Amino acid sequence: MDLIPNKRFRDRSGFEPRYPRRGGQRRSLMVAVVLAAVLVGAETSFGADSSPYQGAAAAASEAAGKRFDVTNYDIAISYQPDTRTLRGNAVVTATATEALDSFTLHISDLTIRSVSVGSTAVKSFSRTGEKDLVIVPATPIDRGAEFQVRVEYDGTPGAGWLPTTSGGATAFMGSSNAWFPAHEDARDKADFHLAGTVPTGWSVVSIGREGPVRQESATTTFSWTEPDVDPAHIAVSIDHFTIERSALADGTPVVNAYAPGLRESTKPLADRLPEILGFLSGTFGRYPYRAAGNVFVHVNDDGPATAPQTRPVYLGSGNKQYMTLGAVVHEQAHQWYGISAAPGQPEDNCLSECFAVYATWLWDEAKNGVDLDARYRDQVNAGTGNPGLWKELYRPGQVPGINVYDKGPLALHALRRQVGDEPFRRLIKQWPQQHRSDYAGWPQFETFAQQVTGQDLTGFFHAWFRSATVPADKYLWPGTLKP
Repeated sequence: MDLIPNKRFRDRSGFEPRYPRRGGQRRSLMVAVVLAAVLVGAETSFGADSSPYQGAAAAASEAAGKRFDVTNYDIAISYQPDTRTLRGNAVVTATATEALDSFTLHISDLTIRSVSVGSTAVKSFSRTGEKDLVIVPATPIDRGAEFQVRVEYDGTPGAGWLPTTSGGATAFMGSSNAWFPAHEDARDKADFHLAGTVPTGWSVVSIGREGPVRQESATTTFSWTEPDVDPAHIAVSIDHFTIERSALADGTPVVNAYAPGLRESTKPLADRLPEILGFLSGTFGRYPYRAAGNVFVHVNDDGPATAPQTRPVYLGSGNKQYMTLGAVVHEQAHQWYGISAAPGQPEDNCLSECFAVYATWLWDEAKNGVDLDARYRDQVNAGTGNPGLWKELYRPGQVPGINVYDKGPLALHALRRQVGDEPFRRLIKQWPQQHRSDYAGWPQFETFAQQVTGQDLTGFFHAWFRSATVPADKYLWPGTLKP
């Protein structure tokens, strides 16, 4: 997902996202799943911690010895844009992996009105920290038992719920706890269903497949369903959308949503989605999901693009400098690298961002005839004296820096020239297919790359990914890159 150059979006961990730069200029990409992973390093996370969210919340749950696996979120919300108030009723279905006399869900700012397990009111519920909702059921839950938690809540959403310039709102990817109670455990994917009710004239757009739209006298209810999704990869947007529905050649439904004033400038980008997904499918293998599309809103000119599962959301769509075709390619590439094949830990973030950026290089090469060797040489020569560019892309226990957007594609292009074009293309296609709907770490990728290419890449990976200095010439200028 493309990160934000604006302190208004600084997350609570102190991380301040910024747009990647190319040759001293801001890159027109917007980073995707990363934010989740990046956030993980400190507090929560993005798809890159043990996945998204192996942060304080999961740590607190683990420390208490309370473990459970969520299998389904059934969320009903109603939102009043004029007052920015939300009412919600969430049913969370889970299985206890240990006996539970208490357990924790995560929801921030909103007021909890009632909590029940099954049909019985809980013994108690309390708020601790910024978002922990600690629930004590009336009777302990046995290990292996399935149970349902119903939470009713309301209020004005806080952090992660962003107002748009057209009067709507969008929930920042990685901030599910801003609008429904989630189990923020890195590896806890579940089925998701949303029924969102808004005043007539407004629309609710989320992830997955769209269900029937129900029109009442003064309200409209929209429904969305997506299986097997991490809470960190869910988003919702509410606005006076113009919604266009179509399908890919294989029948996959496509939903593109445009907030007021954005359709004219962004529709030409959205219209190229079949071409983009076709290109990425040829590069990375079959598209991982059963729905697709884009959501164009405007939070402010520095709003990032994000890549929720199936449907990226562009938060600065009104800024034509950054709302580009490259941004769409980047965010859609995250559906393979970052969402479906997700980083396993925060330090594995290169498995998301390095590949999404390099996808735009491959697009430029295939569609625009760009000489990537020349681009590589120009950027290496321009950055040789910049120590920040060469910081490690992989370091255990440490989230990579913003250089994933610059050094990352350089490293992958060098890898391509190191192993040869055909082995490299086989590698980048096989990885997301073999790790589909899974989490994996960078060391696993290194091992996999050597297996697929049949080459010893130990020295190369150390020089490019585990070292903070300019690689030795034999790794800096492999193959056709030699000066």
